[in-house]
Amino acid sequence: MKTSKLPLLLILVSLLSSLNVLAQDAITWSTQRNGAKVADTVALEDYLPVKDNAVYVEAVLDLAGTTKQELFSRAKLAIQKTFTSNKMGTSNYDAESGICSVNNFYDISDMTAFSALATSNPVTDKYYFNALLSVIVKDGKYKIKMEIPQYAYGKESRYKSYTDFQSQSIPISNIANKRQNGKRQRMRVLKTLNDKMLLTFNFVKTEMEKKLDNDF
Repeated sequence: MKTSKLPLLLILVSLLSSLNVLAQDAITWSTQRNGAKVADTVALEDYLPVKDNAVYVEAVLDLAGTTKQELFSRAKLAIQKTFTSNKMGTSNYDAESGICSVNNFYDISDMTAFSALATSNPVTDKYYFNALLSVIVKDGKYKIKMEIPQYAYGKESRYKSYTDFQSQSIPISNIANKRQNGKRQRMRVLKTLNDKMLLTFNFVKTEMEKKLDNDF
């Protein structure tokens, strides 16, 4: 009896070893095909500019021969063109110190996977992201900074104003660590946020280069 069990045991050990090799091969194949990001969580820095554990982008730019007053007027106009009033929280325009800043929020449409499968007319939920935009001006140069510290998620009817957003918002780091309708959705949303963030940043830079009144 003992001798008859030995070959069977050897076969089982060999089979388990083969399965383990196959599993490792599958992981290797997945890594080669999809990159190293095969874990369930999504890292913010894979999709957004992250510095000192904060999501932001900034630049200091020269506009030689342009006065502080001129740059301040351009900055104020650029910010007012960028955001609609219902999405604005607090704003600060201080001509003496040369600071223009606004606290507002973005909305990004994204259908949930469940809703898309459940009905031919799926409900559209949205991700909303807090955006802090500031422009500091001096004679001949200015600094622009845009930061994204918070987000919220839900139906459009919940977020009609910045106050609505603020009451539901949580740190943006949570979107990287908390499962929310799957990894692929979060990856797509963060990529969209990055695109929109850079689009706004570059729009303000373009507006800062325009001369007032006669540069269209």
